[in-house]
Amino acid sequence: MPKYMRCQYCGLLQDEPVGVKSCVRCGGELEFESAPSSSDTGSYITAQLELDQVKAPAGQNVDRYLLVTIRTPAQVPAEQSAATESGRPPLSYCAILDVSGSMNGEKLQYSKEAIRHAVRCLHEGDIFSLVIFSNTVRCIFEPQEFSKNLQKSIESALSEITAGGMTALYDGMNLGIEKALYKKQSSNLALILSDGQANVGNTDIEYIGQHASNARQQGLVLSALGVGMDYNEALMTEIATQGGGRFYHLQDAAHIPAYMTGELGEVANLAVKEARLELILPPGATVMPMSSAYPTKQGEGKAMVKLGDIPSDIELEVPIRLTLPGQPLSTKLHVEGALEYQSPAGNYLSHSLNRVTVRFVEHIGFKIQDGVISPVAERVLNQMKASDILNVSRAFALNPEKGEQEMAFGLNQMRQYAVKLGEERAEYEAKEVEEKFFAMRSSPSLSKMHVAAAFVHSRRTKDFSKK
Repeated sequence: MPKYMRCQYCGLLQDEPVGVKSCVRCGGELEFESAPSSSDTGSYITAQLELDQVKAPAGQNVDRYLLVTIRTPAQVPAEQSAATESGRPPLSYCAILDVSGSMNGEKLQYSKEAIRHAVRCLHEGDIFSLVIFSNTVRCIFEPQEFSKNLQKSIESALSEITAGGMTALYDGMNLGIEKALYKKQSSNLALILSDGQANVGNTDIEYIGQHASNARQQGLVLSALGVGMDYNEALMTEIATQGGGRFYHLQDAAHIPAYMTGELGEVANLAVKEARLELILPPGATVMPMSSAYPTKQGEGKAMVKLGDIPSDIELEVPIRLTLPGQPLSTKLHVEGALEYQSPAGNYLSHSLNRVTVRFVEHIGFKIQDGVISPVAERVLNQMKASDILNVSRAFALNPEKGEQEMAFGLNQMRQYAVKLGEERAEYEAKEVEEKFFAMRSSPSLSKMHVAAAFVHSRRTKDFSKK
């Protein structure tokens, strides 16, 4: 069998070098990849920890970025699948449908068809409910355990739906959360679909986002479908981010069925539940994930980053800023840890994370590019650009002044980081991002496209229109 060695600095796993015991990427020390520990027994996912820059100037506080890459299988091993006929745990699913006047016609037609498709994906034991909102909010199908005999009742409920009025999005979301959690199951999804601006009831993005976060803490995944070019993309991404779900931008109403059933499939067939990173940190170090989708707690030399549920067949990147206090010359600081999660069968498993190391070197003559691991820095930079777009969109939704401030801050932060890859690269990236920010301010349609692309990159959402 081939032997692999792991760099103790940048984290790269590589073939055993012939006659060489240093990393081909950063020159760091190599060690043979150890056999899985007893805590890794049964783990069916892979996770790798990498570092963007392995050197730091002595005596100075520095920021470095950890990049955790998690890969889930297309199918969970049989022994870790739920002990049900379908092989997955039962779920509670609430569809939250905008039926304001702008939804009349094709959008409402395809939304009804989407619910029909979604219902066909349910199994006995699942819970289904349907909430609609316009000026007012109604639950037209109360939470009930699904059975084949129930489909006629669902069809009857769908036939009642007509479009008209304005958009009480928060009230619709609020009732949908209540119904999704009324009969909690192993997995719980509330999926909100809207094509317009929230203009009835509470419209404050921070308040609505906090409510989505509270629902997530109760075990709910809250996802959002934005249809057309008139909805508020900042609000919809806030709901999905704080609700631990996914956001999808649909220009064509004909794609509504594919995305509604696709997102239902993501939650119904999760690879892992309640995933979290446990990081062991050097004294005085702190961490902060780039995305607010990953709540973090830390103390006593450890940090816990909540990742939530992760779908099957996905490669997820989690960039985390690591702040280190200044250290004497030649000091080496290490970070390592584990990814812990629950399988669909309900077993708690763990996958060890490899060690990475920052070495403090002579500060005189230290250059910003020293010790940079270009392949990792490239990926961190791309995640940073996506994060900046989402942050700017959110800030402008709060108020224009805050948006301008976030735009300037994000541009400056991104440029400073891109310098690690060279001055010319930094100038190019700054120009490109500035052009995107300008486009977002001047064109609602371009704003939606850039925000959607940024969310796809940061959360690795899938394209269901091609399936």
